[in-house]
Amino acid sequence: MSRLTLGPVVVTTTAIAAVGASVWLDLATTSAERALALTEPATATALPGVLLAIAAVVVLHARPRDTVGWLLALVAVAWTVDGALYGWPAYSLARDLPGSDFAYWFVGRVGAFLLSGLVALLLLYPTGRLLTGRWRPAGVAVLVASLALPTMLLLAPDSVVFTRGEPVGSTEIVRLPFSDATAELLLRLAQVVTLGSIVAAVALVWVRHRGAGPRERTQLRWLLWAGIMCVLMVLAGATLSVGGTVTTVLLDLAVAALAVSVTIGLLRPELGDVDALVAWTLTTAVVAAVVVLVDVAVLAAGSELMGDRLDERDVTVLVLVLAVVVYGPLRSWLGSGVRRLLLGRRGDRYGAVSALAARLETSGTVDEQLPALAGAVAETFKVRHVRVDVLAPDGGMLSASHGPAPAEVQAIDIAYQGQQVGRLVLPVQGFRSMLSHRDQGLLVDLVRQAAVAIRARLLATELQESRERLVLGREDDRRRIRRDLHDGLGPVLGGVALRLQAAGNAIDADPGRARELVALARTEVSGALDDVRRLVHDLRPPALDDLGLEAALRQQADRVRSEVDVAVRAEGLVGLPAAVEVAAYRIVSEALTNVVKHAAAGAVDVHLEAGATALTVSVADNGRGIGPDVTAGVGLLSLRERAEELGGRCEVTCPDGGGTTVRAVLPYGTAVPDTVGTSERSSR
Repeated sequence: MSRLTLGPVVVTTTAIAAVGASVWLDLATTSAERALALTEPATATALPGVLLAIAAVVVLHARPRDTVGWLLALVAVAWTVDGALYGWPAYSLARDLPGSDFAYWFVGRVGAFLLSGLVALLLLYPTGRLLTGRWRPAGVAVLVASLALPTMLLLAPDSVVFTRGEPVGSTEIVRLPFSDATAELLLRLAQVVTLGSIVAAVALVWVRHRGAGPRERTQLRWLLWAGIMCVLMVLAGATLSVGGTVTTVLLDLAVAALAVSVTIGLLRPELGDVDALVAWTLTTAVVAAVVVLVDVAVLAAGSELMGDRLDERDVTVLVLVLAVVVYGPLRSWLGSGVRRLLLGRRGDRYGAVSALAARLETSGTVDEQLPALAGAVAETFKVRHVRVDVLAPDGGMLSASHGPAPAEVQAIDIAYQGQQVGRLVLPVQGFRSMLSHRDQGLLVDLVRQAAVAIRARLLATELQESRERLVLGREDDRRRIRRDLHDGLGPVLGGVALRLQAAGNAIDADPGRARELVALARTEVSGALDDVRRLVHDLRPPALDDLGLEAALRQQADRVRSEVDVAVRAEGLVGLPAAVEVAAYRIVSEALTNVVKHAAAGAVDVHLEAGATALTVSVADNGRGIGPDVTAGVGLLSLRERAEELGGRCEVTCPDGGGTTVRAVLPYGTAVPDTVGTSERSSR
């Protein structure tokens, strides 16, 4: 069996043997013998080491080379051995057996190294390495400081270490050349330094958390939960002011929390919702503290007011009645209030959603709805900063924020019907920013509801602007056609009529002049026909009627073929509505013009495919693409407007392979695709 696989077996065997020895020593000694030796039951002291040993075995079984796992194993073995030796003095002194001085020496002088093990665990978890960079010297210094108390305990005289005089003989290895007073002062200073190293180690855990990745942060939050549980157990023991079994149980619970959290954090950090666990633990602890304080105050007041008038039985009955009838509902309301104060309204899912609905209902424009959403999320989750970014119709970004921005934030996408329409930005740090799965569900509900309202408002605004552009464009076309007819074609035709009349009058008197006038009239009529053709082309390209859509596009491709190689492919272009043909022709023409002017491409692929309900148009080039900082110009906006006039969509993208792709869906059936690129969905 190799050393790596032997480790868990050795740890398990040692822990079981030490605990077995502790149980046997407790059963073999009496309370009087333990009192004479100034010791307590050994099993209670060794039991936390067993919990750590179980954690170490589980970790080392899965990851035999894990540094933190070996550290846990070392601490577990030392803890269980310390517990077994703690029970030996009572047994050996009562039976005049050797080894009591060694047991006192180990428990009193070596046991303090367990504190150094705790500091090392904080500094090395979860990677097994100290922090790198400028924080590495700080980690080394903290680790050295944690050895101050254990080292001083090894060197101090017995009279300072064992104030109650437990050892029979001497346990001193090296005696310091100081007086007992000086040695005691140095021991107290070492105690402060070692305890301070624990605080510094916790601070370095926070530093590690700030610079860690997502998985490591989750692992550190498991350690955070264990730390919270340890603090709560210590505070509970100090508040209750009890010893013996209760203190032992609290210590065992704290160590169990540490063992379980470290094991999960090292092996399966994603096993549970640790953020929800941390938030629930903190909230429950605060609520319990407040409720207990009020309980004590109510009982003290009741005893003070009625204790002298009623006997103990009557006071008990009266307090129980008051607790059930009056204080029970008050206590529930108080707990809910504290939870809302700490975590906001995330527990009231319906209330949060309905409150946001009321806010959005009273907000008219998007500029009012965005701050309403940011404020609702901040109030619901009790976070200091929320920012909402929403994509505007022109490609820009509309933003609204609530509260000052922290140093580090996290972004959550806002989607509507599978399309991203914006994002929600929240803080990363702080336990209020730890979102449980239930909290994430509530956040999704809030964002989904707001996204529908904001998207509807944006679409309404965009529709209104599109209508205005259509009306203005239609009036501009009418004004242009009127001007062309009135100022161009009208005078020409009027001049032709006058020349023909003059030619008729001159036929008999001056036939040559009549022929000249007829020739001039013919020239003017030819010019008028050109104007008519131009007007007709602006209304609808004649090539669509003369050649059809595919041939007309090939004709457009031939015009730019000297600049770029164009390939035209078409499928099913039969019986298309006139408006769809015109839109497709204009979109392809504009896209080809943009390619020649801006793309510096060598080839363009034009593909048209008619489905059951829509025509899909794609123009893809292999040029340099469009930079992310380029603002959409008139040409790109006109492409989108021509598609939207028919209820379709048009998007311009730059694929990873390079170039630019213009893709439009032009519906002509009863079903309209909701996203670009799904024109055949309803037909398949």
